[in-house]
Amino acid sequence: MMHIHYRKAVQRDFETIAGMFAANMDLSVFTSVRDTNALEYLATIFIAGDFMRSTFTEIAEHDGKICGVILGSTKLTREKAVEFEYKGIVKQAKAALQTTAAGQQVLIELKQQHKSFGQMPQHDCDSELLFFCVDNNYRRHQIGTSLVNSFEHYLSDMNAKGYSLHTDNKCSYQYYEKNGYQRIDTCTNSYDPQVEHYTYIKTLV
Repeated sequence: MMHIHYRKAVQRDFETIAGMFAANMDLSVFTSVRDTNALEYLATIFIAGDFMRSTFTEIAEHDGKICGVILGSTKLTREKAVEFEYKGIVKQAKAALQTTAAGQQVLIELKQQHKSFGQMPQHDCDSELLFFCVDNNYRRHQIGTSLVNSFEHYLSDMNAKGYSLHTDNKCSYQYYEKNGYQRIDTCTNSYDPQVEHYTYIKTLV
């Protein structure tokens, strides 16, 4: 049986987690750009935002290698999970993007996405699952279930009502369909009409 070690994330995990995001998530749902370097910087910006907002983190490791991660937040505390230099990392990534045409296009599309954030569906959840990923090579070892359970136990201890999350049909959204989540919104991707984005909520009893 595979032995998995669980621990809280620390600042030095950031690059590895950003790399997991770039390797395991289809970044084409966020941009029309296909340049690999530009996409890696985009992943850095996204994960930096999640690190900055997170009040809960947990890492799954096998033989010292990170194979799973969950980042979440709740409005019920201002205590951050990781001390993190968000502005410096994002500034560096954006400066690198400015040096290429592909990178400049990523920045334009990133601004357009920020403008659409206010159109998110309303719900009364006080918490959010920000980022959840299990490396493709470590699926079917209950790692994802263990990470989600840890997050939900943390929220229950905080007396949270429930949490929301955003995903799309290129991810394993069926997991949420089978595990008590309610889909409250569906919208079509701007770059590919075959891609749908979903918002789910889960009530905690």
